[in-house]
Amino acid sequence: MRYTVGLLALFLLFSACGGGKKRDKKEAAAPAKPELVGTIHFFLETSASMGGYLKGGTTFKDVVADVVTKANQIRPTSLYTISGKAQPVTGGVNAFVAELATTPLATGKSSEMHQIFKQVGGKATGNDLAIFVSDCILSFPDADIKRNPEVNRSDASSTLKNNIYDQFASFSKQGVGATVLAYTSPFNGTYYTYQNQKQKLAGEQRPFYIWIIGKQSLVGPFVQQLADGLTTPPTKRLDFGAAGALNRYDLFFALNKKGDWRADHNNVTNITMGRKTQPIEFAIGLNLNGLPDYAQTEAYLKSNLTATADNGAVKLINVQKKDAVKTDRMSDREQKLLQPNTHVLTFRVDNLFADAATLNLKLPVRFDTWYTTWSTMDDRTEAGRKNKTFALEHLMTGVREAYQTGGNEFANLSIKLNK
Repeated sequence: MRYTVGLLALFLLFSACGGGKKRDKKEAAAPAKPELVGTIHFFLETSASMGGYLKGGTTFKDVVADVVTKANQIRPTSLYTISGKAQPVTGGVNAFVAELATTPLATGKSSEMHQIFKQVGGKATGNDLAIFVSDCILSFPDADIKRNPEVNRSDASSTLKNNIYDQFASFSKQGVGATVLAYTSPFNGTYYTYQNQKQKLAGEQRPFYIWIIGKQSLVGPFVQQLADGLTTPPTKRLDFGAAGALNRYDLFFALNKKGDWRADHNNVTNITMGRKTQPIEFAIGLNLNGLPDYAQTEAYLKSNLTATADNGAVKLINVQKKDAVKTDRMSDREQKLLQPNTHVLTFRVDNLFADAATLNLKLPVRFDTWYTTWSTMDDRTEAGRKNKTFALEHLMTGVREAYQTGGNEFANLSIKLNK
């Protein structure tokens, strides 16, 4: 009798504590908290070559004021000017915006771009982001140009490009990516050619660029949030992701499943195929947060992902963003598999020619090359420089090469298929 009473007491105790309660499905699949941006560090290049953007009514002043104000609404923003060494700006965002209209800011000496990027990127650590506004003209120091007026043209593709490559390769190894927003603006003031000759411009359209640098998983969502609030959208955009080919995936055991097979240690096994059986279908989860935004789109994945099997016929048939996946009938276990991923890719195996096959999935790196049409190597005339930036192609190529993996792939995965 005492034994029975004891068991009853234990049962009541566990029931009161929730020990006998079935876990709520929503509770089990509670989404992980998204990463939050820390501080935003805003840098405005203020070398003398930037002065023409700040005189008169210019798109440059409108866009910069808009960007820094909207960024500060998203997260607290610290302010700097930079030509040689970065200088903190006191007084807050409103005072800075007023200075854009009233104070001659662009009076500093020119500086090498890779040295500026080093300082800017140095602030993009942890969850902090850096924003950098510049005309992005590659140039050797003034003393070098005085000794050889052609040095900028002759050595931009070698020395200057590789200086940029070296700096961004360092960022890439740290998991730091970058997005570039490109604009044009009237320019009213002194323009310095690649030979450092001065020319007075009055309203000529000149490009400028806004860089957002930081952890790639934070840069993408931040840029989207910022862009959604901007009064003037950028003319062009370019995304550079952190390097390193993705090689991890999660195989779902029921989601989008068709045919007779089972999942075993992330491989597709016990496949039944034959004349009277249907092709099998299986789905994997991928976390593509480290890729540039354009490489995460359904169109890019469908157009560029290659699926090749050494002893079989396999093809990609569907791409879903995680938010589009219906989870109401998914088990807790599969919802946990889905949680860390951003995309679900579904494949169909039409045939296997042997008992075992290896499916190789590769997603090549393909960067947009619009910057080649924005670049010039002779900026001494209006026709040669209008809406173009000296040596921009070499600057962007240096950055692009820094973010390309050894095989130039965003992803390289292998999945075993066994009968």
